[in-house]
Amino acid sequence: MRVEDKSSLKATDAAPAKPAGDKVAVRPQADKVSIDGAKQVEAIVQAVQTNMGVDRSARLQELETAIRQGGYQPNAGQLAEKIVQAAEVDARLKAIFGG
Repeated sequence: MRVEDKSSLKATDAAPAKPAGDKVAVRPQADKVSIDGAKQVEAIVQAVQTNMGVDRSARLQELETAIRQGGYQPNAGQLAEKIVQAAEVDARLKAIFGG
């Protein structure tokens, strides 16, 4: 297809000229990083780890004693449920992080 009438295209041939006085200096905004809440988070994590460590150590000691004495009777249903829950968490994390 060949265009014979170019009169309607002349307006688009040249870009509109900008006046020289319209220059505006644009400064990029600097990124800001704050660690204000880091100490609070660190304190919370430390407290949780301390509490878990004490409870976990005591529970592990109880389990070890029960196993050595032959009195440990694990609940198969609870054990299966924990395994399924752990697998679900792993699957969700893999879906989120693409692993």
